[in-house]
Amino acid sequence: MALGLVGVWGATAWPHRSEPVDPGAAIAPTAPGSPIGPSAAPAPFSTPPASTGAVVGASSDPPPEAPPGGPAPPGSSEGRCPPEPPIDTSTLHAPLALVILVGERPRWFGSASIGAPTRGSLWAGVELEESEHIERAGGYPWGTESVVRSIERAAREVHRCHPGSPRLITGDLSREHGGWLRPHRSHQSGLDADLGYFYRGPSTWYQRVTASNFDAPRTWTLVRSLIEGGNVDTIFIDLSIQRLLRAHLDTLPEDERGPEDLFATPTRRDAVIRHTWGHATHLHVRFHDADASRLGAQLKTTLADPRERARQARGRW
Repeated sequence: MALGLVGVWGATAWPHRSEPVDPGAAIAPTAPGSPIGPSAAPAPFSTPPASTGAVVGASSDPPPEAPPGGPAPPGSSEGRCPPEPPIDTSTLHAPLALVILVGERPRWFGSASIGAPTRGSLWAGVELEESEHIERAGGYPWGTESVVRSIERAAREVHRCHPGSPRLITGDLSREHGGWLRPHRSHQSGLDADLGYFYRGPSTWYQRVTASNFDAPRTWTLVRSLIEGGNVDTIFIDLSIQRLLRAHLDTLPEDERGPEDLFATPTRRDAVIRHTWGHATHLHVRFHDADASRLGAQLKTTLADPRERARQARGRW
């Protein structure tokens, strides 16, 4: 029986056509005793009358109809089979191993800024340490790594360009894990920093700037270095101090003044240096950190509360 099937399959030329084919109508029956194998020729198709338009070999039965309300059967003209509904990604979670790793070794992933500066948190923040160039006055010195390294870089440049400079006094950045920080409205996600101006003579934190005590050259070097670091969004400086800085820039060679559009004007409000009330005693730097913000968005949407999920996962591991 198997040999007979092989012989028929190898010897018969099956037609390639799109409409259903009835094998009994397409191939003439084989007479008893006829050879089956390579020497047997397939039965020829008969030619239908030209006037009928019939297709030889096509089934005379009408195409199957779809049940009421159901998908169209194969070969019908009712359209494609409806797709399956999309999966619900809101129920998907990171693998337990990843949850545990994030919960127990958060710094392996780098720092993350979660949410907004006015409503957010900080993940694996980096502490701004005191050094020969930095003196801390604020009690909350944590930020994303990019923010902390930018402040350290600017402080080094001030000391390199102006030998004998006092240390840069820094105020608050963020809490270790971010969140609300009194009395600030921002400083919640590791992207804000309060930095002191430089003064002629002895200086203290939160000292009000005047035309007689302001050290414009050192302060300008600080501001320029922060901007050239490439990750500053905005620097808030009181308008009276902006005027002192611009007066200093007018005394510098043109190639040392920086771009003309650094300072905000009534017709250019989106400049880097802007006026905000309350910044005559310190400047406020708002940084942007694309990598930390991207990681923060992933942590927020994928892991929700990584530490809590890690504690739960350990019990299931």
